[in-house]
Amino acid sequence: MSKPILRMTMVLALLSAAGVAGGLSGCAAGKTSIPTADELGGAVDLPRGTDLDALRRGRAVLVTECATCHRLFLPHEYPQEQWRGIVKRMAGRASLGREQAADLELYLAVSSRAGR
Repeated sequence: MSKPILRMTMVLALLSAAGVAGGLSGCAAGKTSIPTADELGGAVDLPRGTDLDALRRGRAVLVTECATCHRLFLPHEYPQEQWRGIVKRMAGRASLGREQAADLELYLAVSSRAGR
């Protein structure tokens, strides 16, 4: 292999490695997953009277209902105060029951607070 071709190959390999490393570090810097109820229970003070089962049900609604129509919005993408209005507006569209909407709102509010 000639020196110019070898040099070009090495440059391309280094650029590729730098791109992958940069991409991975960017992903690691931001939260890219939705926390489980158990993670939340250990990370934040839960509102009085909240049980982990309500958080589990809320997370399940997010994953099984919300994400069927649009991308999965991560809880930390909105402040906890905004989730109430979002859930209220979207619950009818998703045909959520009252308890489902309440569990979803609780999960999103607690998760949002934990992620900020």
